Amino acid sequence: MKKTLLTAFCVTVCLYVSAQKVPLKFGDVPFEALTMQRYDKDSSANAVILGDFGTSTIVYSDNTGFSLVFERTTRIKILKKEGFEWADFEIPLYKDGSADEKIVSLKAQTTNLENGKAVEIKVKSESIFKTDESENLRLVKVTFPNVKEGSVLDITYKVNSEFFSNFQDWQFQYSIPVVVSEYRANIPEWFHYERYMQGYVALTTADHSVASASTKTSGATPLQYNENRDRWVAENVPAFNAEPYITTEKDYISKINFELAYTQFPQAPIKTYMGSWQDINKTYSESESFYGEIKGNNFLKKLVDEQLAGLTTDEEKIAALNVLIKNGFTWDGSFRKFPDAALKKIVEEKKGSSAELNLLLASMLEKAGFEVYPVLISTRDHGFVREALPISTQFNNVICLVKTGDKQVLLDATEPLLPVGVLPQRCLNGRGFVVSKAGYKWVNLVAPKSKVVANADFIIDPSGALNGKLAIDRLGYAAQVTRSQYINKGEQEYLKDFSSGKSWQISKSEIKNVREINEPFKETYELVHDSHADVSGEVIYLNPFLLLREESNPFKVEKREYPVNFGNMIERFYIGKFAMPEGYTIDELPQNKVIMLPNNAAKYSFNIATYGNQIAITSVLQINRDIFTQDEYPNLREFFNQVVAKQSEQVVLKKKQ
Repeated sequence: MKKTLLTAFCVTVCLYVSAQKVPLKFGDVPFEALTMQRYDKDSSANAVILGDFGTSTIVYSDNTGFSLVFERTTRIKILKKEGFEWADFEIPLYKDGSADEKIVSLKAQTTNLENGKAVEIKVKSESIFKTDESENLRLVKVTFPNVKEGSVLDITYKVNSEFFSNFQDWQFQYSIPVVVSEYRANIPEWFHYERYMQGYVALTTADHSVASASTKTSGATPLQYNENRDRWVAENVPAFNAEPYITTEKDYISKINFELAYTQFPQAPIKTYMGSWQDINKTYSESESFYGEIKGNNFLKKLVDEQLAGLTTDEEKIAALNVLIKNGFTWDGSFRKFPDAALKKIVEEKKGSSAELNLLLASMLEKAGFEVYPVLISTRDHGFVREALPISTQFNNVICLVKTGDKQVLLDATEPLLPVGVLPQRCLNGRGFVVSKAGYKWVNLVAPKSKVVANADFIIDPSGALNGKLAIDRLGYAAQVTRSQYINKGEQEYLKDFSSGKSWQISKSEIKNVREINEPFKETYELVHDSHADVSGEVIYLNPFLLLREESNPFKVEKREYPVNFGNMIERFYIGKFAMPEGYTIDELPQNKVIMLPNNAAKYSFNIATYGNQIAITSVLQINRDIFTQDEYPNLREFFNQVVAKQSEQVVLKKKQ
């Protein structure tokens, strides 16, 4: 959300009424919309937006000065029961202290076809309520009545706002298809907005015109000015389908975004709103509630000295303070850029937000004599940062950077099951903004590989059963995820989930390094697998993968419109040894194979060999880059097709004659 309150320039704007025909009128539901049973362009759709029309206009009144008026009319067709969720409509409103955006009119209705006639059911006031979601966000929720398959939902509303920096963005694409979406913006020349399109839906119309208009004040000569009038239309917009390995759909869904850059009124200087990254760095580096938290809080010095007593190396000291916060404090689950409470209170209560814990860690490191800086970031579900647009609202979180010698280490104190210098996966989102008195810089948010090593050593029974040992080492994020599951569920439930869907019986298990986060999470199992191999007469068919097999290609669609973002590099290493039953010989073995993408971006190798009655395989899957572009997607998809095919091949054993 954007939140600058603009001081009014005392003029009265003669409102312009667009000559363009209004494409959608509330309640004027065509009969064919009521009889519609499926959407021809997407027969799988549970609902479809038949029309979405919005207008934003900057106006002036003698009572309130300048204001931003947003009007929207939306019509939705419910096709299936699964589409009933669209009968709950939300209107976001920005608020800042006592100032807030206000809905000045709202109408909504459900229209059903009953006995060949249209029946309208109005939304009553008791079906409209407000909830405060955060300090700056209020939601008005509207629940439509009498919704059934075939219903048409209409809603129209108007919002008045004093927050010109919160000029309404417009979303053309949703998780259901849209027949037509249109947005208009009427902006006086005094207001200058940066605007940018995102997503992959082509607009059918993008009109821009400049028209003459005039203002007047009491007893004054009217002032002539130009008004920028824009109109954007998208038709037959497909539903947005979230594919595997993306940050958040907010990064890729088709919409137009607005940011207030500056205003310039007649006979007045330019007033800048967007500024520059230098300006943002200056604001944060001079803020006592942000950068000042690191240099202040001298009460921490005694605590730091006690914690570091006897430690000599920088690595030991950084790790000790990191562990102190991670193990001694609880993250409350919220992302903040500024502390909501004094750090002294956080130390007393042992609980805090991301900003409170990470700035506390940074302040402790500073008391220990380290060069440390706060780093503003955007979490993956918040969206990536567009560095071409210097806007601080793109960030929603803060971590810290500490220097030791010629190295720099990124730290986050909210995740106790990750080692020093390994950021939570949610933080792996492009680059972070390092705030410093000497000037800002950008730092890559990177992570080590997430690695799993599995070792299977089994004896094959003529019945097809396998008897042996399975050992698994997990490192990096794979270890963190598994540790979290084990600790939260307990050993019994963890083992139950581990065996779920598998026809094996564990006779013995051993779990090591549950809390030793700098070591691999180790699992060892002795087990019998009753039906992993298939037996047909005197032939045994064995798939050698007990773990780490790619059962299916995660990339289903033939063409992808947005990048693949793994977040971090991946390695899966599988070693299998199988002793053949007495009296059997090898009839067929898979072929060795190496599959590689250009520049070693991904690699898969499969090797199989025999030693006496032993069959040994080695399988290594490596994803050596975290991001693949749309152009690289076909090769990546084919890479996984070949991996799936190779790992589905079987070893064929036959009884000797």
